[in-house]
Amino acid sequence: MNKKFMMIAAVLCLTACGNTNSGKPVTSYADNSETSAAETSETSAEAVHDIDPEAEGKGLEGVPYFFSSRSEEVTFVPSEETVKFNGRHILHNDVEYLSYTGSAVRFNMTGDRAEAVLVSNGGAYSDRQQGWIGVEINGELVKRIRLDDGEQSYLLYEGEELKNAEIGIVKLTENQMTNTGVKSVTCNASRLAPSAQKERSIEVIGDSITCGYSNEADGPEYGFNCDYENGAATYGYLAAKELDADYSLVCISGLGLISNYTEYVGEKEDYLLLGEVYDYTDTNFEQRRGIEPLSEWDFGGGSDIVVINIGTNDYSYTGKDEDRQYEFYEAYYDFLGDVREHNPEADIVCTMGIMGAELFGQIEKAAEDYSADNSDEHIYTMKFDYQSEEDGYGGDYHPSVATHEKAARQLVDFLETME
Repeated sequence: MNKKFMMIAAVLCLTACGNTNSGKPVTSYADNSETSAAETSETSAEAVHDIDPEAEGKGLEGVPYFFSSRSEEVTFVPSEETVKFNGRHILHNDVEYLSYTGSAVRFNMTGDRAEAVLVSNGGAYSDRQQGWIGVEINGELVKRIRLDDGEQSYLLYEGEELKNAEIGIVKLTENQMTNTGVKSVTCNASRLAPSAQKERSIEVIGDSITCGYSNEADGPEYGFNCDYENGAATYGYLAAKELDADYSLVCISGLGLISNYTEYVGEKEDYLLLGEVYDYTDTNFEQRRGIEPLSEWDFGGGSDIVVINIGTNDYSYTGKDEDRQYEFYEAYYDFLGDVREHNPEADIVCTMGIMGAELFGQIEKAAEDYSADNSDEHIYTMKFDYQSEEDGYGGDYHPSVATHEKAARQLVDFLETME
């Protein structure tokens, strides 16, 4: 047996179990009561449990950590060895929590069934803030599941055997409203492997617009509700998909640089500003649990593209006051330095405009001055088109899915002009 596989297998504690496939077809939404974790049994003597002999030269997709001559029920814990993570994630009490909108775990499977044990506490806040996850197969959203509180098992897929298909478990709701953790995944499969890394990556930083705040609501009167929020239909997520790029969304509703959303111009709301969020893995998650010090996020080599879409909430504080707008300019200039430090090779795109562009002039000046002062030729500005009434509104006049689709197209077109 390949020594590398033996080491990974020992860490993962993979188990082969009896097949409990009921053959029930996939439906649009999961019945949470249908699935439960299967009991494990001894590994079958017929299993190969080795590296695919034809894996050489196939890349990451072709190197499974589980490979058998026939389908078996295998349970694994999400880790860098078993899945690809998109977006930020944080390990707490042996559970990988998906931090921000669109954060996901992805793996490739040859098999006919997959279920996951998920942990959620959305209802600890209110019923309007219940967590949702989406299930993607080969990039297509095939199921959405409203999570119950606590630890539950959920059916992800059951049906015809999929051949080396990518399975994605995607967080559809936003950071501060719900916590969603993936404790384990069980598959009836003959092959399992982490999904392959894309050739490029994009990070999108923003506020409620980037979160997809109630983007599926039927109108502005519906306000905020996680039931109307679809992170897989946001401009950042859609742009990454169009670019065939790995992605990370770092966004919180109401977030600002010098002030979060405030009801009164000139009255600052400075709890948990962008500067207190960006450098850390999940500030909201750890602060609520009294975890100190905060975990710094490992940016690795940084992203290839970084999009900053911030300023809408700051304007609720600055209004037209020149001194407060200059305060925003200074903070934006400094934040560009922070982003550049963590993403040394990235093209940085500074944008605003979907819900108003009142501070875009300050953004342009900050980008121009930072670029000139630091001889940085890879900082750009782009103003999004203002949302149209013809495309409808999400909750509280936030962008609808139609607006997100148009914004994604505008962003991708702009990025292509930079190439």
